[in-house]
Amino acid sequence: MESIPKKILIVEDSPTMCQLYRLVLGRSGSELIFARDGVEGLDRAAQETDLDLLIADINMPQMDGLELLRRVRTELKLTDLPAIVISTEGQEVDREAAREAGANAYLRKPWTPDQLLATIAETLAPAAQ
Repeated sequence: MESIPKKILIVEDSPTMCQLYRLVLGRSGSELIFARDGVEGLDRAAQETDLDLLIADINMPQMDGLELLRRVRTELKLTDLPAIVISTEGQEVDREAAREAGANAYLRKPWTPDQLLATIAETLAPAAQ
C-alpha cells in the first residue's frame, strides 16, 4: 500500500464510518487522526503541521465539510493539502460545490474499500498535484 499517506485527518461524525476508516486504512501504517465535525477538524488541521491527506464528510453538525475545506484553504493557508470530500449526495452540483471549496476528489457513500483506496491513490498521484 505505497499510495497510503503517513498522516490522515478524517473529519466524520458517524462512529460507524470512523470504524470503517480504521479497518480500511489502519493496517496501512498510517496515523489516523479523527475529528467529529468541521469545527474540531479545523482545530486539528491547525494543530497538525505535517498532514498528508484530509478526508471530510460533507454533512456534519456545527460546520459542514465544504465550509471546513474552504477555511482550511483560506484561513490555514493549506492550499497544497490533498483533500477528499465524501458524501451521500452524488449529483454533479454536489461535486462542483466540492471542487469550488477546494476538494481534489469526491467520493460518494457508501464506498467500498477498493473505491476509497483508489480515490486516495488518484488524489496523491503526481499528475493530480
